[in-house]
Amino acid sequence: MEKIIRFAQFLSEKAALCSSLAMILIVVLILLEVFLRSLFNTSTMITDEYSAYLYVVLVFFGLGHTLATDGHIRVKVVTSRLPERTRHGLDALVTGAALGLTGFALVFSLSLVKEAHSLRMVSETPSQTPMWIPQSAIPVGLIVFMVQLIAHGATAVSRFLAMRSHR
Repeated sequence: MEKIIRFAQFLSEKAALCSSLAMILIVVLILLEVFLRSLFNTSTMITDEYSAYLYVVLVFFGLGHTLATDGHIRVKVVTSRLPERTRHGLDALVTGAALGLTGFALVFSLSLVKEAHSLRMVSETPSQTPMWIPQSAIPVGLIVFMVQLIAHGATAVSRFLAMRSHR
């Protein structure tokens, strides 16, 4: 189990780095656009489009790290009042449900990317960006999130079972 947790942590950290770089690139694109419009009355013509693509990277690549650092929203008002063993059991169940939903989203996101690639879909903008490229960020981010969910779920189950043996 320790290998899974380390692997999940490694993937989540690398994806979080990509997420951070996406945020920096969004800021750079916007600043470049402002600079070009202010001084030269021209535009990159891609800032809106590429900022949106980078935002998708920012969000989906950040999911695993957010889970690893306990950053996702939880209803602690309710769970803090539960016995510790029940809390770990509930955490395992909720993580399992999240894993199922994420798997469902992964299947459909892969289908989206495959279809965009096979139909050679491009953006309806001057850049004519092949849509499968920015869409690929969704399944990649979901895979990293699923690996982190597996590690989180394994930890929750382990804690639940440990509480059971200490009764």
